[in-house]
Amino acid sequence: MIGWLESLPTSFAGIVIVGGVLALALFIGYVVSRFTSAEVRTAHNDRAGFIIAVIGVVYAVLLAFVAIGVWERFQQAESRSYEEAGAVATVYRDADSFPHPAQLRSVLRAYVRSVIGVEWPQMERGQRSHVSNLLLENADRQVRALPADSPRLANIQAQMLQAMDTALDDREARLTIYSGGINGIIWLVLIAGAIVTIAFTYFFGFDRTLIQQLMIGALTFLIALVLFLIVALDYPFRGGIAVQPDAFRALLEAFGGS
Repeated sequence: MIGWLESLPTSFAGIVIVGGVLALALFIGYVVSRFTSAEVRTAHNDRAGFIIAVIGVVYAVLLAFVAIGVWERFQQAESRSYEEAGAVATVYRDADSFPHPAQLRSVLRAYVRSVIGVEWPQMERGQRSHVSNLLLENADRQVRALPADSPRLANIQAQMLQAMDTALDDREARLTIYSGGINGIIWLVLIAGAIVTIAFTYFFGFDRTLIQQLMIGALTFLIALVLFLIVALDYPFRGGIAVQPDAFRALLEAFGGS
């Protein structure tokens, strides 16, 4: 179910999630009003207030914990892509210190074009690009085979090797971050917590039903928005809110290629 929601366009997924949670709240309200009277609910308002305070705090902490976690992972994925592009730029620049840098630079340009044109679309579909991986490994082998026949060139080669290690690590981290979404058990707890929190608000007695509906509707809408945010950010490279290959596009422009 969650996978299906995450595969939808972001705006449509937002409508489905928010609308679905609001519809669930209306259904819960109907069930509660069907089996309890307003007088009974009003008589227990004081005691119910203490319980809803605890429930609200627990669920708010859970929502905040998950939302912050997916946001940090989103930022980490974006940061890794910029660090990877920066490491590739270092190798490309330092290649000029060695004779015949054209071959290495050609492979690096091909890698950047592959990341932009092949790997990013595949990541949106949950796939990996073996072509991009082979190109980066080819560049790494070429760096290791450079003729460092002087202390100066040896230092430059060491710097290039360090940059290649950074690029390889950042690439693997980027792909690993993409592959793992929120655990299904966490989704179960989030949904169950939303149901319990919304249902408990209906156990309060109100003098006017309209005021009760407006207050519970506002709470439900806020919970639905946070759940939608978690869904939208769960996979950093998928959907309308996604990390874009801007760092690699800028790098390709700096290389003078397209």
